[in-house]
Amino acid sequence: MALIDDIRKRTEEGLKTLKETAQDIAFSMEKQAMIGKRKYLDVAKLQRSIQKMNAEIGEYVYDQFTCNKSVSSDDPFIRDRIASITRTRLTIRDIEEEIAELETTKPPRR
Repeated sequence: MALIDDIRKRTEEGLKTLKETAQDIAFSMEKQAMIGKRKYLDVAKLQRSIQKMNAEIGEYVYDQFTCNKSVSSDDPFIRDRIASITRTRLTIRDIEEEIAELETTKPPRR
C-alpha cells in the first residue's frame, strides 16, 4: 500500500503544481492584454489627438499669417489647444505609470 500512497501523493502534488502554473499563465495573459490595451489603444488614441491639435494650431497660425493678422499665445484658440495638449500629455503620463505598475504585479500566491 505504501507504493499506492506514494503515487497518490505525487499525483496530487503534480496536479497542484499544474493548477498553480495554469493560474499563473492565465494571470500573465490577462496582465499582458491589459497592458497592450492601455499602451496600444488608449495611449495611441491620445497621441493621435495631440497630433490633431498640433495640426489645428498649425492651420490656424497659417491662416492668420496669410491674412496678415498677428498671432499670439494669448489667442483663445491657441491657448485652448495648448491647455488640451497639456491635459492629454498628463493623461498619457498617468496611463504610462499605470502600465509600469501593471508590469511589476505578480500573481497572487495561494
